[in-house]
Amino acid sequence: MIFLVVAVPIILVFFLLSPRPTLIALIIVLSVGAVVAIYLYFQQSDRNGVAAMVSGSSTGTGGCDDHARTVLVKLSNASDRQVNVIRFRLIAKRAGYSNETYSDYFTSNKIITPHSDFESCWALNQYRGLETLPGKPLASDFEWSVEISSVDFGS
Repeated sequence: MIFLVVAVPIILVFFLLSPRPTLIALIIVLSVGAVVAIYLYFQQSDRNGVAAMVSGSSTGTGGCDDHARTVLVKLSNASDRQVNVIRFRLIAKRAGYSNETYSDYFTSNKIITPHSDFESCWALNQYRGLETLPGKPLASDFEWSVEISSVDFGS
């Protein structure tokens, strides 16, 4: 806002002193700004499109033998780029219900090559985990899902 308060009077003064060069300079500056904005827009669109090719799923407790790490998560990279970091939310819902009983954020820094998967068992937060719920249900009592928050790709 301060930039506009300062820039508008300066442009008006230059326009009154020499209108033609001021208009040419203004057109050049606006054109460069538009090109930069379009470039950034397409860069962001491409990044979001590739990030959508990274997915996550959970089968719950199936396949996890370690009692400390109870929930199996599978992260899949269907893109042509290497994934360095995935931030995701692990969500548990009771069967037949839509509200979330448990959710927590996790980060995987396992490098996932293009068109491959990574599976690992994850430990639930002991302070926000299932132990704090009434009746102390087991992880196998829930339907688990994974929601990808963000993806960082390798160069």
